[in-house]
Amino acid sequence: MKRALCLFVVLSLLCMTIGCSDNSSSGNGRNPGQSDGSGMLKTFAVSAAEYSKQKNVEGYDPELGNKSILDFNTKVMKQFLGEYEHENKVFSPLSIYIALGMLAEISNGNTRQQVLDLLEVEHIEELRAIVKGLWNTIYTDDKMKSILASSMWLRDDMNYNKDALESLAENYYASSFAGKMDSPEYSEAFRSWLDQQTDGILKEQISGLEFDRETVIALATTVNFCAKWLDEFNKNNTKKNVFHSESGDLQCDYMNSSDTDTYFWGDRFGAIDKFFDQLGASMMFILPDEGTSVYDLLSDEQVASFIEKGFYYEQNKRLLVNLSIPRFDVSSNEDIVDELKKLGITDAFDLQKADFSPVSSDPEGITLNKVEHGVRVTVDEEGVKAAAYTAEIYAGEGMPPEEEIDFVLDRPFMFVIRSIEGIPMFVGIVERP
Repeated sequence: MKRALCLFVVLSLLCMTIGCSDNSSSGNGRNPGQSDGSGMLKTFAVSAAEYSKQKNVEGYDPELGNKSILDFNTKVMKQFLGEYEHENKVFSPLSIYIALGMLAEISNGNTRQQVLDLLEVEHIEELRAIVKGLWNTIYTDDKMKSILASSMWLRDDMNYNKDALESLAENYYASSFAGKMDSPEYSEAFRSWLDQQTDGILKEQISGLEFDRETVIALATTVNFCAKWLDEFNKNNTKKNVFHSESGDLQCDYMNSSDTDTYFWGDRFGAIDKFFDQLGASMMFILPDEGTSVYDLLSDEQVASFIEKGFYYEQNKRLLVNLSIPRFDVSSNEDIVDELKKLGITDAFDLQKADFSPVSSDPEGITLNKVEHGVRVTVDEEGVKAAAYTAEIYAGEGMPPEEEIDFVLDRPFMFVIRSIEGIPMFVGIVERP
């Protein structure tokens, strides 16, 4: 009988407003086994992984880890953003990377190897070190909040291999819960956990997530990011202007500022890297040259280099930048099974080839049969709010002038939200603000 293995990955709040939500305590990511107040989560708790605050992990090479996820983002950007042209589209390379890491942890043989090949990691021990290192180096809970959380949801009538569960707890900080998979209460506990970790930002996206009697395990991970702009936009300077979308012109509220800044450019784009108040973390705005499609930038080597190097990208110049950015609220919510298959992850979805022997003493018939990834990013004068979830279910401008440039995002553009360490957390295309 075909049985389903679910991997739910939720990227949580990215908020940069003065009144940054603090509905969930900073301990949520470190101890996701805690009750949400109703006692529901505690009822099903099996164990709670403790999330370390340390910035360095023994044996972790930050250069290797950062390069791995940056290379992954370069490889998959076109796949996740270029298939549905002329629509707002956003995805989280960090979310998908960690989800695939958890998939590798509970699989074996060629099923695992396909994941390692996509992530360009030689062996599972290296992947464990990378993911654990990412979790710890990304952790911040001061001016800026950047906290991850993971969980495992198990059947209470099935035996699981202890080693796999312990490895997920140790390397992915995944707390474990057990319950009756087809009970409404267990699904509600799962949604409550997700809602708690994402400060309610993804309430609509997660409302339909539920287990069924064929589900044998579900994995989830979240990221909670909260920060303010280093230099906020003055609301009094927000004005109406035209945005030229592929489907026609539309009126938008444009946030405006004028200040000395660093302008970046390539052969087919211009860009600004706007910092949050925790220096190092930033949001890149990348505008294609006139006559260049924003989708052409997804495979542009100079764009990939800019995303990787950020402030250290060679083609840059300090000058007066008259910046004009539309307020926008973009979201994506879709099944990414086809994208993963095109990227080489195929055996996990094949009943005859899937190998999930590390997670169960009875792995026969377990397959991954659905992967949903949902993201939302909102930008205004004070900052940004962004959230995303991934659910896997088993059953420019050329060189600028000398002194001043107008950088107006009045046509489809690309954005990247990067952590302090330069890790791409959200990447998207705005077609209609």
